[in-house]
Amino acid sequence: MAPTPFDDEIVRNRREAARGSVNAMHELAMLLRERHRHTGDPADLLTGIAQLRTALGYVPDHPVRPVLVASLSALLLDHFPYFRDPAALREALDGLEEALPLLDGENRFAAELMRADALLRLGETTRDRGPVDKAVEAASRLPRVPAALQVLGSALYVRYKVTHAHEDLVGAAAVLRECLRQTPADAPERVLRLGELGNVLQTSAEHTGEESLREEAVRYLRAVVEEVPETSAGMPWHKVDLAAALRDRGRHTGDVVALRESVALLEEALAAVPPGTGPWHNFCENHLTAVHSLVELTADVELLDRALKVGRAAYDAGGGAGGAGGGAMVPLLLGQLHHVRYRHTLRPADLERAAALFGEVVGTTPYGGDDHVTALAGLGQVRFAEYLAGGDAEALRAAVVALGSTVRACAPDSPRRAEAQIAHGEALDAQYALGGDPGVLAAAGHAYREAARNEAVPPLTRVRAARAWALTEARAGDWRRARDTYALAVGLLPLVVPRRLARADQQRMLAELDGLASDAAAAALAAGDPEGAVLLLEQGRGLLGGQVLQGRDDLSRLRTVAPDLAGRLRETFDLLGPAGYLPNTAADVRHRLDRRLQELLDRARALPGFGDFLAAPRLADLLACAEDGPVVLINVSRFRGDALLVRSSGVTPVALPGVTPEAVEERAAAFGAALTASTRPGPGEAEAQTVVTEVLGWLWEAIAEPVLAALGRTGAPEGDPPRLWWSPAGRLALLPLHAAGRFPRGPAVLDRVVSSYTPTLRALRHARTRHDQGDAAGPADGDLLVVTVGDAAGARTLRGVGREAQDIAALRPVTRLDGARATVDAVRAALTSHASVHIACHAASDPDDPSAGHLLLHDGRLSLLDLSGLELSGVRLAVLSACETSLGAPRIPDESLHLVSAFQLAGYPQVVGTLWQVNDRVARLVSVDLHRGLRAGEDVARALHHAVRRCRERFPGTPTLWAAYLHSGR
Repeated sequence: MAPTPFDDEIVRNRREAARGSVNAMHELAMLLRERHRHTGDPADLLTGIAQLRTALGYVPDHPVRPVLVASLSALLLDHFPYFRDPAALREALDGLEEALPLLDGENRFAAELMRADALLRLGETTRDRGPVDKAVEAASRLPRVPAALQVLGSALYVRYKVTHAHEDLVGAAAVLRECLRQTPADAPERVLRLGELGNVLQTSAEHTGEESLREEAVRYLRAVVEEVPETSAGMPWHKVDLAAALRDRGRHTGDVVALRESVALLEEALAAVPPGTGPWHNFCENHLTAVHSLVELTADVELLDRALKVGRAAYDAGGGAGGAGGGAMVPLLLGQLHHVRYRHTLRPADLERAAALFGEVVGTTPYGGDDHVTALAGLGQVRFAEYLAGGDAEALRAAVVALGSTVRACAPDSPRRAEAQIAHGEALDAQYALGGDPGVLAAAGHAYREAARNEAVPPLTRVRAARAWALTEARAGDWRRARDTYALAVGLLPLVVPRRLARADQQRMLAELDGLASDAAAAALAAGDPEGAVLLLEQGRGLLGGQVLQGRDDLSRLRTVAPDLAGRLRETFDLLGPAGYLPNTAADVRHRLDRRLQELLDRARALPGFGDFLAAPRLADLLACAEDGPVVLINVSRFRGDALLVRSSGVTPVALPGVTPEAVEERAAAFGAALTASTRPGPGEAEAQTVVTEVLGWLWEAIAEPVLAALGRTGAPEGDPPRLWWSPAGRLALLPLHAAGRFPRGPAVLDRVVSSYTPTLRALRHARTRHDQGDAAGPADGDLLVVTVGDAAGARTLRGVGREAQDIAALRPVTRLDGARATVDAVRAALTSHASVHIACHAASDPDDPSAGHLLLHDGRLSLLDLSGLELSGVRLAVLSACETSLGAPRIPDESLHLVSAFQLAGYPQVVGTLWQVNDRVARLVSVDLHRGLRAGEDVARALHHAVRRCRERFPGTPTLWAAYLHSGR
């Protein structure tokens, strides 16, 4: 052990104590207590306790005895966290009851504080309200000085944990805030009191779901960890407190960074205390809880395996749920972790082990207690998993009974009750599927409804519950209620993917909810509400792009009445741009900024006439987007397939009975496989073109032909075709609707309309605004930036990009960045000074992390996330003569996360891109033809339309060469 300032005095007093000096024994015990606080070694406390007991044997009836008894109680209280033995608390209380009548002044006040502290610890340990009530009463009688306020606040907090009475939690926070206000900034106790308040606020956030409380708690608890020396004996406890708040943040918001930091802090805390001690068991429980939350989001089975080993060691050391040194928490957590591992690996042994652990806790804990209820919920979920695995109807019945009992035992409006209601609803749903009893379906809907309305649970949980509730209404045939319930789920989506999250977390959360907006729109159509269907699609798709667009909406109207507020909003929007990986402190900053943004928006919307400030566009605003031509929203749902023809005069639904999720999935898979095969020379190439042609034919017959017929486009027009915008939902966005037709000689979309795309109506509205601003900013025929990279590290050589740039330069003035000059920084800088850009290089999409899609430049990648964060003014057109620049992510196709959308978010109102890999030579032909049309005065969409048609005429039997090109935006 490293030397401490107390060592010499301890040695001296130890010699005196050995000679029988009672004063030396007392002084030695107090010095050992101080050294323990310095080193964290509980052996010093044990030695001090032994010294005081020896001293008390020397003075059975002496004036010094009350002081010795009080000091012994103090050491017993300090030692309690290591072994969690209630007998030590009772001994301390007995001693204080003996000493208090004989003490006065500061000694009496200190003893009264210790008595209240011992009572609240006893009540917390035994879950007995009696001692806690006595602690609250005792602390309330003391003067309202900081030390007494700290104990009172702690006692109220413990009473909340025993009774779940929210008023005690509110009271604890108020008392601890008063305590902190009275504590000098340089007082050593201030940090500990800050930590206590942080714990109360974190628990309050768990109870209410109030985001501001959670972020305040994280801020206070992080301050404690940063201010306390790393060598302090209390540091492991402070890390555990911060870890709990970060775990709650991660569980509630889906912030994986917070959960990973929580697990790391708990691993540090575990390593800092001796295994098998009380603190080690406490830290182990927190560690298993955090790992469970993290693995639920990340499926990190390797981390799960390591946690199970730690948990097994704690279980064995404690003797199981009924063991003398055990308790129910570790068996409960082990059961949950085994259940999670089963869901990821489907190992029957994990399910069996989870069932055994939950059953052990159910059999050894008091009925109705927290641990009993948690174990009952776990057992019900295990039985349901057994039913899903083997179809055992008895297992399903047992699951329904166990989960129903869990719901009834949970406190009303608690997060635990909502989670139990969802699990109960899922089991009832399965029971309805077996028997068709409408009463069972109604019971499932009731369970989901209660969970969806509980504002204390994480937003993602609420959306899952609302979605399941809506499905029960749809199964019952009540489409109006289904529409309204789906609207609740869609309305919660912004809470699921707040700006504070890293983009990877946002993508993961949205992937879980893929298809929600389409089902909501289908329910609205079934209810006879096509306008409502349009609004639901608009709310539920393109959320991440919508966040960027909202931050770039015009604040000029607000600036005229509240310039300071408008300036703060602009600054906060700018700071909350799309984010990649977030280190811990950066995540804290974004959480605070997002909270500030909501407060600023609330302030703006409270101003007269600003109630809808920066809200989603109204239907009239969306209809106005179709002034230049109809926008066709294609919706594919488990319920039905439809096209919604949005025109300035209104919305017209067109039924598409052959467009089902299964049909789209089958064609998308066949199309993708054919595209891959078409790039490999040989006999499979011709067959691949046949498959592509067949899919284009299906797109015509199932979608394009009925849509064009409803629009009156039944034949080739005289002169230039009219314009039309496609906005497909789901995996249909991966297919080229603009190229649909019966080839080689039948009708085709290319012969009847000029096609463009838009991910949402709001995006089209923004593109129109930016287009008009571009018209005012500068001439259309200004200098064109041409970027070409033919040789990039790790990629095949693009031999035609130099020729492509030369041919374009022969048509109009250009500024070129070629080869080694086309660096990431140079291109990013050049984009700010050119109205239009043409980029010919390699590009790649990433199906697992679509925001990592990128252009491959000379010295590295210019990613989709980087581009989305740009805000360019006066720009007009981006031509991306590269592969897959408009290919979205199959897991979240409704978000349109691709390079084309990134350039639009950066400010370009019109972007030309590709849906798949394109031939180098054909890319040059189409690109040069496009720019030739632009020089002749054609608008971008028509120039591309004519270029693609000419390419089709040149390669009629190979649609993969020309069908990839598309126009997006205005």
